[in-house]
Amino acid sequence: MFYYANYYLNFSKLLGITKESKVDFQTSQKHILEMYRSGKEIPWDVRKPQPALEDAEREGLFKGLVLDAGCGFGDNAIFLAKKGYKVVGFDFSEEAVEIAKDRAKKSGVERDCEFFQADALNLDKSPLSGRKFQTILDSACLQCFDPKTQNDYINNIAPMLEGGGALVLLVVCNQSQLRSWCRGLRWMENHLNQLFCAESGWMIKDMLHTVFLENIPMVRINKGVRSFEPVTPSPCLRMVAVRPVRSKQLQVVVVASVLALAAGGLLLLLRRRAGAR
Repeated sequence: MFYYANYYLNFSKLLGITKESKVDFQTSQKHILEMYRSGKEIPWDVRKPQPALEDAEREGLFKGLVLDAGCGFGDNAIFLAKKGYKVVGFDFSEEAVEIAKDRAKKSGVERDCEFFQADALNLDKSPLSGRKFQTILDSACLQCFDPKTQNDYINNIAPMLEGGGALVLLVVCNQSQLRSWCRGLRWMENHLNQLFCAESGWMIKDMLHTVFLENIPMVRINKGVRSFEPVTPSPCLRMVAVRPVRSKQLQVVVVASVLALAAGGLLLLLRRRAGAR
């Protein structure tokens, strides 16, 4: 499974975490929070938007109000805000949310970015409950969940996406898959096709191979000092999936359109009669 917890656990020594334990969602969540609270460099904090996100924006994949799921330090949301979008981001780390707010303020887009602390598995109990978005961005958030909770996460964000809205998803290969970029990406394609199948109410529009920038830890052999590479590209899969308009929603849209046309026709008729007088 493309489960990022193994990836995060590779940084456990940097955090002083040495206990070996079974990797599940709770373990992953705990270690990610430790990273945020440690004050050390965060591997996914590259202090700029992901190139795959920039490409998606240029292609016109973002519409209307955007939700950034698992926003981290908010760099992707800030980029979209600078492009003229209204963005709402959430993360389960309070530390990450506060940093995101600070970066948005320093970038001059605090009015166009909202950030909230929220649990992605309980969004109905968060400040985001009941809100609707035309686009949802998931930049390496889905893979933070183990296979048992990935569907729960998807079921939490799906109701927040308006009918016809799009989910823009970036999924990164974990380290075991880095040995074979193509093999890892092909496996992820198959898994995403299962998660976002028509029976689940989704329609995948496209998938393409791209890269995801990360700060990867390394050891300087000459001094034995741990450090981070400034930017390292990892293989990534970008998927765009939409929630088709349901039949009832479509009926409402059709009825509204017919009524609007009828009202317009009636108004035109009244104007003509008034002019004839």
